[in-house]
Amino acid sequence: MSSWKVIALINDQIEAVSGRDAQDRPGVHEEVVWQGNAADKGEALQSAEKADPRVDLEWMRLRYERNLSIR
Repeated sequence: MSSWKVIALINDQIEAVSGRDAQDRPGVHEEVVWQGNAADKGEALQSAEKADPRVDLEWMRLRYERNLSIR
């Protein structure tokens, strides 16, 4: 488990960051949607989905990419 931040960017994009990338976040034009411990990016997005409906789109994209890599 590691510490994650799910951040909403100024252009309404959602980004999940961990480790060094998360230390100086959020920036001036960003806001933290969710922050906590998660096993991976998918789990962090899944946890944040309850806090902000925009996260659902990013989570769906991640699931789709995972499905493609299985094939």
